[in-house]
Amino acid sequence: MQAWQQFLTVLESDLGADTVQKWLRSLKVVHFDAGNLYLEAVDSFQISWFEEHIRAKARKHLVNNNFNPIKIHLSCSTPIEPENSDIVASVEQKSLSSVKSHFELLVDTLDPHALLDNFIVTETSKMIYELVCSISGFKKASPFPAELGQFNPIYVYGPSGSGKSHLLMGLTHALKQKQVTTCYVKMETFTENVVAAIRSGNMQDFRRAYRNVDVLIVDDVHILSKKTATQEEFFHTFNTLHTIGKQIVLSANCAPAFLQDIEPRLVSRFEWGIALPLGTLNKDELIRMIESRLSTLEFPLNKKVIEFLLETFSYHLKSLHKAIEALVLRSHTAKYTIKSITLRETDVKEILSDLIAQTKQQLLNPQKIVQSVAEHYGIKSEDILGKSQSQDCAVPRQIAMYLCRNRLKMPYTQIGQFFKRDHSTVISSVNNIKDKREDQESEMDGILRILGKKLESLVDAG
Repeated sequence: MQAWQQFLTVLESDLGADTVQKWLRSLKVVHFDAGNLYLEAVDSFQISWFEEHIRAKARKHLVNNNFNPIKIHLSCSTPIEPENSDIVASVEQKSLSSVKSHFELLVDTLDPHALLDNFIVTETSKMIYELVCSISGFKKASPFPAELGQFNPIYVYGPSGSGKSHLLMGLTHALKQKQVTTCYVKMETFTENVVAAIRSGNMQDFRRAYRNVDVLIVDDVHILSKKTATQEEFFHTFNTLHTIGKQIVLSANCAPAFLQDIEPRLVSRFEWGIALPLGTLNKDELIRMIESRLSTLEFPLNKKVIEFLLETFSYHLKSLHKAIEALVLRSHTAKYTIKSITLRETDVKEILSDLIAQTKQQLLNPQKIVQSVAEHYGIKSEDILGKSQSQDCAVPRQIAMYLCRNRLKMPYTQIGQFFKRDHSTVISSVNNIKDKREDQESEMDGILRILGKKLESLVDAG
């Protein structure tokens, strides 16, 4: 069924191919007519997962050829109870009534190099760093009192690349060295463990793992958004630990008040203690961070190479770390047995050619394509994204759709969502530009070549 498969393809870009494969492609298509799709789930838990994560998306985006919504009907081979607003409770009860299957708690690996003593302390991070050091006993001198109960939870927030994970992992390392029972977990992993525990009927084992600790450290709590079942379980885990005076440390990409689609009772608890921001590192701080990382890896580089790495990968700190680690590993091949300090920029470009190409491609997006096409035709981006059907806007719009499909490999449905056009309009537009490009008498091939060079220059400049 084409509409369903296209819908799954769109979801892969949102949820990831592994998640879609595990939870959605295993649904069996039983019957389909113009307005109804009948699916059979493996078990009742798969239905509960679908209702929580997918139902709203399907109502909005799953349509037939006439662009009318397709209603999904779910069933499974074993009978299920009527819908219960408390998904966790209903699914857990059914799971416990059956034979328990094996449950293995997923754990997150700590970066051995993410330590408190190599964390780059800045003006914006100084206060939270001192507070974390007080908890861990890493530094004797601290402006914070020995009794830190009033700061619970500690909530750290900031954009990607601000060092949240480094700080939390560093705290975990320091606490474990002092034999403090500590659990570090990413919220995504916590969610996966909730799912696995409910499915296997081992909720008691799950709760024991997270509640029998002295310090619970949770990274990326904003991932709780729209995850009703996980929010319910985390609420009770938080309450249990807080009530008995155990320390909780959280991180997110924004302050508690700006969290989206998370229950108010959880948000209010995140505000009980202290919430402190971390800012992005400036150029000098990033250079210090790179030099510290290289020193830890015993792989010094000259300043020009460090600046090249910074310019190429600084759009995302994780990509920068990945590039440094790849450079260290790959340069130990027979071809690069010279000392790291003598590596030149040309050597680094060759060693990391695949990562550089990948990074450049990620710098290109639909917004930049629309902007480039608009500039070429002397119109505004809003004209391309607007409702005007005049040739002055329609042709540039079709070209922008074609480039999104050709350059970014975007699914038709996703292009339609971005341009606010229906599925058939997108396909027709892309095919129209494709036909014109193949027409020898058309100027379209030349226009696309010019735009292609413009986009490549944008990527190179990025």
